[in-house]
Amino acid sequence: MNVDKDLQKQARKSLRGTDPSIARYMQTLEHEVCHLEKINTQLNQQIDELRQRLAD
Repeated sequence: MNVDKDLQKQARKSLRGTDPSIARYMQTLEHEVCHLEKINTQLNQQIDELRQRLAD
C-alpha cells in the first residue's frame, strides 16, 4: 500500500485522541493489518517460488 507513513501516524494520533473506543478499534485494525501483511508476504514468496519452478 502506497501511503505516506507520517500522514498515517498523524491520522491515527488524532483519531485516538477523540474517543477511547476509537483508540481500541484502531489498535485492533492495526493488528489485523500487520497480520494480513505478513500473510501477504508469505503468499508472494510462495508465488515467486512456484513461478521459478515453472520456469525451470
